[in-house]
Amino acid sequence: INVANFRFSELSAEEINSPMKKLAFRNADLTDESFNELLKLLRYTPELLQAEFDDCALDGVGDFQPSESDIVRELGKVETLIIRRLHIPRFYSFNDLRSVYSLLEKVKRITVENSKVFLVPCEFSQRLRSLEFLDLSENLMVEEYLRNSACEGAWPSLQTLILSQNYLKSIERTGEILLTLKNLTDLDISRNSFRPMPDTCRWPPKMRFLNLSSTGIWAVKMCIPQTLEVLDVSNNNLDSFSLFLPRLRELYISRNKLKTLPDGSLFPVLLVMKIRENALSTFSKDQLGSFPKLETLEAGDNHFVCSCELLSFTLGQPALSQVLPDWPDSYLCNSPPRLGGQRVQEARPSVL
Repeated sequence: INVANFRFSELSAEEINSPMKKLAFRNADLTDESFNELLKLLRYTPELLQAEFDDCALDGVGDFQPSESDIVRELGKVETLIIRRLHIPRFYSFNDLRSVYSLLEKVKRITVENSKVFLVPCEFSQRLRSLEFLDLSENLMVEEYLRNSACEGAWPSLQTLILSQNYLKSIERTGEILLTLKNLTDLDISRNSFRPMPDTCRWPPKMRFLNLSSTGIWAVKMCIPQTLEVLDVSNNNLDSFSLFLPRLRELYISRNKLKTLPDGSLFPVLLVMKIRENALSTFSKDQLGSFPKLETLEAGDNHFVCSCELLSFTLGQPALSQVLPDWPDSYLCNSPPRLGGQRVQEARPSVL
């Protein structure tokens, strides 16, 4: 829809206090002027909780003037702002949005995805005092500008930060930059092309979740924070995992190159491990028993060698499906040739 020439008409008293909770624009063409007009709607939607803009185009430079739109200084009850694939032809000339800083002070969740964001000005970040969730996936963020965005006092309530598929290069610098975020617990930096991981790193003190999937890493080192409860290193180039993580409850390590299960003693409280599509050839009762608290293991779609040892183990464990949710369909024999393609559950050792 084209709302570039939208002009707001005052509503009657009977039309005030709309129960609307979500306002969404899709494939809309906007200008700075029409956006200012749309802001006037806020006076009539006091129950609005979420505003969403998908696949919209903004022909402007962010010259928003809410004070001239005769609206309240804040977005009322709005807690969530979602912007996906916003096309701004003159984005390199876009201003710092200083005029709308005050509008967003009480917003708790912001997503700006695939919209060529390369910087959130420090002062803007400091004004987002209530922000708990920030998703900047598929943008143009690099460490230099991230340091400005995560300046001292920025995003003081932020718990979840998603920087997936940007242009970050250094895990070490990224962790150090984010030290200012004292309440950060969940960090997603997946789909960035990182250089090799250093031996040590510094991270926000409350980190519990870290997503490093699809980052091209070849090894995990003590750089990984010891405070983690959930770690995702799926779709990388790992051929081993020997890092002690005393609080880890969930490990996602599918689509790597591991030939054996990690040593369970490294994860004393691990409950869930997903290690599908690696190079595992077998696992045994002793290996599974080394995980003191493991409840769920997904290890299907590996290259299982259906040896007498493996087949004897699986035959003696009729309750495997309680631990292996993808059992038996995802467990196929890769060798020997006579058993190739058979389900491990149905394969039988040779009598010879």
